[in-house]
Amino acid sequence: MIKLYPLYSSSKGNCTYIGDENCGVLIDCGVSCKRAADALAVHGISAAAVKAICVTHTHSDHIQGLKVLTKKLPAVLVAQQTNLQILAGEGKISPCSLFAIEEGGGFDICGMQIRAFATSHDTPASCGYSVTFENGKKASVCTDLGIVTESVVKAVSGSDAALIEANYDRDMLINGPYADQLKSRIMSDCGHLSNDDSGKFVRRLIEGGTTKIVLGHLSEHNNTPELAERTVFNSLDGLKRGTDYTLDVASPTFDGLAVEL
Repeated sequence: MIKLYPLYSSSKGNCTYIGDENCGVLIDCGVSCKRAADALAVHGISAAAVKAICVTHTHSDHIQGLKVLTKKLPAVLVAQQTNLQILAGEGKISPCSLFAIEEGGGFDICGMQIRAFATSHDTPASCGYSVTFENGKKASVCTDLGIVTESVVKAVSGSDAALIEANYDRDMLINGPYADQLKSRIMSDCGHLSNDDSGKFVRRLIEGGTTKIVLGHLSEHNNTPELAERTVFNSLDGLKRGTDYTLDVASPTFDGLAVEL
């Protein structure tokens, strides 16, 4: 049974598995290899089921466990060419099979079609991923983006399930302890997605047929799970929760959430 498993999702570490007990793909490994493997094991999934590891960008909360993970697993490491060069040049990965993927490009492995789509974030290269299986089921991971472009909407649309960023509440951020420069960076077009903007994006996805939404990458200082969920829920007026869609919030620490495609 194919599911989306948001193992960890926050500004401290991100790691998502999409697949079943035998075959799947890991989107980022921003936690230790052991924590990722232990979380998979709780779901009855062996680390050997990971056939590809896809990197969205090179911030530490997305690559922390990569060096050990790529040493222990024979999985293919998938990333944009710029990110592969950075990871190899900085010694962040062990020798492994590499596959460079460009915006809109595809990579097929074990019946999965992996496609990258560009996201607007303050790194040399940043992307999200959609994974489509042989039975037509599709899941997407889309975090770390300051704005939702039409190309992002197009790439994620048609997903059965999607992990979407809801990083910050604007009032909490503005009135919070961060320096003005950091606040500006987070709210910029190359920063992160607010709860309000996430709600608008989610509404478009649901109206386009996506039925299962998971909110992720919440800031521990500028958001709360309850606030993110309420804000996005309020943006979905006229749509019936439980009938038109389901809405979950990914935890920064493993909580066993799994969403069937």
